Amino acid sequence: MTTTPETTTTRPVRFGQKMGYGLGAIAYALPYQVLASFLLFFVTAILQVPPILAGAVIAVSVFWDAITDPWIGSISDRTVSARFGRRHQYLLLGGVGTALGSLWLWSIQPVGGAIGTVLLVLAAVLFTKTMNTFYGAPYYALGGSMSSDYDVRSSLQGYRAAFHVVGMILAIVGIQILLFPSTAEFPRGQLNPAAYPKIGIAVAVITLIIAIIAYFMIPKDFGDSTEGKAPRLWTQIKGALKNKSFRAILIVIFLIETTFQITIAIGTHVNTFTYHLNGPQMGILGLALLGMSVLSQPLWVFLSKRFEKRTVLVMGMVVGLIGFVGMPWTHVWFGWLPLDAPSSLWTLAAFSMLAGIGNGAFMSIPFSMVADSADSGQLATDRRQEGLYFGLYTFSYKLGIAFSVFLGGVLLDVIGFNGALTEQTAATSFQLAMVPSWLLVAISPFIVWAALRYRIDRATQSDVLAQIRAKKS
Repeated sequence: MTTTPETTTTRPVRFGQKMGYGLGAIAYALPYQVLASFLLFFVTAILQVPPILAGAVIAVSVFWDAITDPWIGSISDRTVSARFGRRHQYLLLGGVGTALGSLWLWSIQPVGGAIGTVLLVLAAVLFTKTMNTFYGAPYYALGGSMSSDYDVRSSLQGYRAAFHVVGMILAIVGIQILLFPSTAEFPRGQLNPAAYPKIGIAVAVITLIIAIIAYFMIPKDFGDSTEGKAPRLWTQIKGALKNKSFRAILIVIFLIETTFQITIAIGTHVNTFTYHLNGPQMGILGLALLGMSVLSQPLWVFLSKRFEKRTVLVMGMVVGLIGFVGMPWTHVWFGWLPLDAPSSLWTLAAFSMLAGIGNGAFMSIPFSMVADSADSGQLATDRRQEGLYFGLYTFSYKLGIAFSVFLGGVLLDVIGFNGALTEQTAATSFQLAMVPSWLLVAISPFIVWAALRYRIDRATQSDVLAQIRAKKS
């Protein structure tokens, strides 16, 4: 008589395992957020590559990053290993590779003019992001396979979201406060070229340590592999996209990232040239936003138990919109609150906190919705495809970022941003802050429409799981 390993979906998830899964998010979030927050600024203001060229190259790298997610997720679905399970070997591969790529990327110096520099940046970014995906896609899939319970999944994603934001805080606040200090030569430390190789070292060390810890703390997934019976990847993708609720959440996250990420992609530009902040001051704003993203997780988990997840997602979008839009509208457009006043930092921080509360919903709830969608897919295909589903979700997420980064580069070029200047014109400073906020308002109704097309609720999910169990019995 043979026995099979007990699947993680049937075991209770212990507190230590939730903590281990959450902690693992730092190894993905830290290097990824450093790229999202500082790469465009590094390439335009430090390496002095023309903005539209820099934006196009970074967008290409994000698009490449996006299309590798379903592929790598599917690879982990089909992996069989008595030692590593389906996913854990990729945590090690991705962690080591991301660390090496970070060391390379942030030490780049101008070489061979703008074209030579851009090609070098592109090569380093493609390598780093590919390795980050080898870590991230299997890592996200582990969150879907650890439990099939509707509420436990929300709890797991709350832990992941909290530590993901910790990684973002390290990326944004830690760098701005510790690595961008004001000096006599560089009052705005983010303009100091010597700071950027230190970023690579810090990211590499932290990523490697966390990846190793996550490898040992997260339970291995010994569930049924799809190896030998799964169709081609494109056929699997088409099958997953027939899931209407899954399509809805893909549209939501694509629109969210396309609009909201523009504010992140050019956020350092706005804080430097519109709000006239130095590194530590930008760190305070980042801490306000990201800190509230962490502290709001219990609120969103609580609300997801009282309301359906799609409703909670819309609540988060409304709150986040007020914060993200309110900051430039009150300080720049209408002038209700002053700029360059002693109180300015704290009024900006108040809006950042509000934006962080709304952002917290999108850090956890959509991932739980993807896991529920994957169960519906399993019912239809008799295959566990968490890697594919989370890979497609991340593809949509990153495709939105690719568009936003490209639009950010176009915006910088159109409004006349000049990386050689330490101060921009009044018109450029105004448009840096305002154009992204107008785009947010214009796209928001479409985000709500897509979110409400997600049809999986508590009763539906319970019925799906009952049918899956009946098939197995």
